This record gives sequence, structure tokens and C-alpha cells, in this order.
Amino acid sequence: MRILHTSDWHLGRTFFGVDQTRAQRAFLSHLREVVAAERVDVVLIAGDVYDRAIPPADALTSFDETVTGLLDDGVRVIATSGNHDSFMRLGHGRRTLDRAGLHLRTRLSDITWPVPLGGTAAAPEAVVYGIPYLEPGLVAERFGCARSHEAVLGHAMDLIRADHEQRFPDAKLIVAAHAFVRAQSLASESERSIDVGGVSIVSAEVFAGTDYTALGHLHRPQDVSPTVRYSGSPLPYSFTEAKTTKRMLLLDTSGAELTVESRELPAFSDVRTLRGTLEEVLQAAASARADGEDLSATLVSAELTDPSRVSGALGRLKEAFPGLIKLAWVNADPPAASAAAVSPRSAQRTDRQVFSDFYAFVTGGPAGADDMARFDSACQSQREAVS
Repeated sequence: MRILHTSDWHLGRTFFGVDQTRAQRAFLSHLREVVAAERVDVVLIAGDVYDRAIPPADALTSFDETVTGLLDDGVRVIATSGNHDSFMRLGHGRRTLDRAGLHLRTRLSDITWPVPLGGTAAAPEAVVYGIPYLEPGLVAERFGCARSHEAVLGHAMDLIRADHEQRFPDAKLIVAAHAFVRAQSLASESERSIDVGGVSIVSAEVFAGTDYTALGHLHRPQDVSPTVRYSGSPLPYSFTEAKTTKRMLLLDTSGAELTVESRELPAFSDVRTLRGTLEEVLQAAASARADGEDLSATLVSAELTDPSRVSGALGRLKEAFPGLIKLAWVNADPPAASAAAVSPRSAQRTDRQVFSDFYAFVTGGPAGADDMARFDSACQSQREAVS
């Protein structure tokens, strides 16, 4: 079986407010071309299919059209929910869709609902287990474990290893998860923090015993180990990401050992960071236009090195680059640090404490009894729904 590991499509996301639907659709079209050329059997999405819990209509249409096309071509799709997805909405109808070849794993009960691939039903070539994004505050008590990402993912992996050993001991074990896994992993500006009321970083040892762990959440492609890897997002959603070549990972389970190959992705959006004096950056724009480049859709971060701020710089840059998003004077004195005390993050803080601090920060006053009661009710509803 040939499996294409992807993650973090973030359909519906903008780039600093600039619509990315066209670039996202270009990626999805390229994905189908790669699937056909590489004879891919399964497309795997390790979380964050969408960018928000209630995706815009264009995002829903893009996903529906892409998956329909893949299924029509005989390609199966396995997707887990990430921290940006609504596990309830993404997983709606998942048992019916499973019969059609769209395997959505979004609930706690789905953790031990593997997708057998190749071979026979009794002796598959490989099995894929999908772990939905696990918020410690919602699932730790149900799991009976510590309130951290490492603990809840460790518990999920214990369940998976036991199920695999009992039902498919001879099949290659593949796991898809959405988490911040430690091992020199590099985050970027566009990932939403998952460190709310708990410890966010997970050790790679949690996934010991897998033949391959397909990770999502970090947008920069990176290998935690030979068997634990991030595919990265297909599009850059920050300027730091744009400096890294994007990829998908192609797995082949047909041999004695599972093999992994990288497939480089083209740039579906033009994102540039330009550094130099104002005149140097403007000259770069003039040179690009002289070479026939259309800069109207180029998304630009300008880092100006002039010894002092130049009057009218912003207007001149906007004229040269209509897509200018960010302007920084890198030689300017840094702003004075705020004197306001900031409470350190701690695994000991409860959800109620986090909410209370947030309420006070936003409103300038303490949360009342009614506010806390509504918060408690919302948390309880989520705990009941997640199972």
C-alpha cells in the first residue's frame, strides 16, 4: 500500500487577512496529480483539515470536491481532527462515510477503530490508527491520567498498542496524531498554541513501537525520528514558514520494512521577506517588474535596515508591493518592556483559573459567580460530547 502523509490543510485560512482559497485549491489540484502519478492508495491528513470549527462555505466545498474525486479514483482518505477542527462537525456521519472510503477519526471511541489496509480483512498489510486532538482538560479525567498532553497521548497509545497486539499483531502499525512532539522541533508563527491549562510538549517515546507515526500541528516539515515525522502544512501561513520548502511524505508498506520518501511541493502562494534599506527594497521591486514579474499578488514582509526611519516609507512600499503585509525597522530601538506582571504558565493552573485570568485581562474586572457557572457548564458539555 502507498500512503501519502499530509497534515494541516487549514482550509478557509487567510494569510494575515488575505484570502488563500485560490492557493489552497491549487494545492488540492496538485495533490490529486501526485496521487495519480505515484499510484497512491491512501491519503492521510493528520489533523487541521479546516482552520476553524465552523469552516466557510468555500472550504467545505474544496474538501468535498477533493475527497469525492479521490474516492471516485479508488483512493481512500483517512483524516483525524486537529485543534482547529470541530471534532463534532468534522466527524458528522463518520460511520456512514467510512463505508465509502472516507475514514474520519474524531472521537475518543475512534482511537481503537483502526483502518486495515492491504492484505485480507483478517491479515491486513498495515493498520492505521487515528488519534483525534486530545485536549487534556477535557479527557484526562475520563482517561484517569495526569492533565498533560504527554499523559493523554500516552494513554491513547497504550490503548492502540494493546488493540494492535490483540487483533493485528502481524500488520505494520501506523498512527496519525496531532501534537507538539519534542526533539528539536521548530514551531512557527502561524500555529495556534495548544498550551492551555496543561503541558503542551510530548516526548517522541510516547509513540514507541509504531512502524510510522504521521504527525500534524507543526507547519514546518521536520523529522522527529526516522519513524516519527511531521509532513508540515502544504502552504505557508507565516513569513517564517515561507523560508522552508514544503513537502508531503510517501509511505510504502509493501516490503519487509516500511519506507518513506519525501515529495517536494511547489509554492502555491508568493510569500517573500525582503531585507535592506528602503531604496534597496524598492529597487528589488523595480527589478522584478523589469523581469516581467507580476507583484500584485505577492505577500511581502519588509525589514528595513535604514539607520533612521524614513518619512513616507509605508506609502512608497504599498505602491511597489500592493500585498505588503508587514513593515519592520530592524535597526530601531525595541519598545520598552511592559511593566505589567504576567503570570507564568503552569501545569498546576486549572481551567477555571485560566478562564478567570483571561476574563480579568479582557474586562478589567474579576469574573462573577454567574460567569464561572456558565464556564463550568460549557466545560461539562464538552466533556460529555467528546466521548
